[in-house]
Amino acid sequence: MTDDQGSSQDTRRGQDRKTVLKGAKVVFNNGKGVLVCRVRDLSPDGARLEFAPRQAVPDTFELHVMGQPVRKCERRWVRNNIVGVRFVAEDK
Repeated sequence: MTDDQGSSQDTRRGQDRKTVLKGAKVVFNNGKGVLVCRVRDLSPDGARLEFAPRQAVPDTFELHVMGQPVRKCERRWVRNNIVGVRFVAEDK
């Protein structure tokens, strides 16, 4: 199979993503840790975030984007300063 039909990442995602450029905060360690980032892409199931170079991102955290509900996230992949996250359901 060739890449002419789209990337394997697009196939795996299964959801269209919307390109956005919004400032956001990653909150972790029970609110004691905060990182600033930029949301690059957003889909119903996750997001692609951009951080400052060499920024360590925790495995799980809350994503705070202005005008959006707070979402619990799980880090899925990292490429340089770009991080892919998946939204996870709230524990009841």
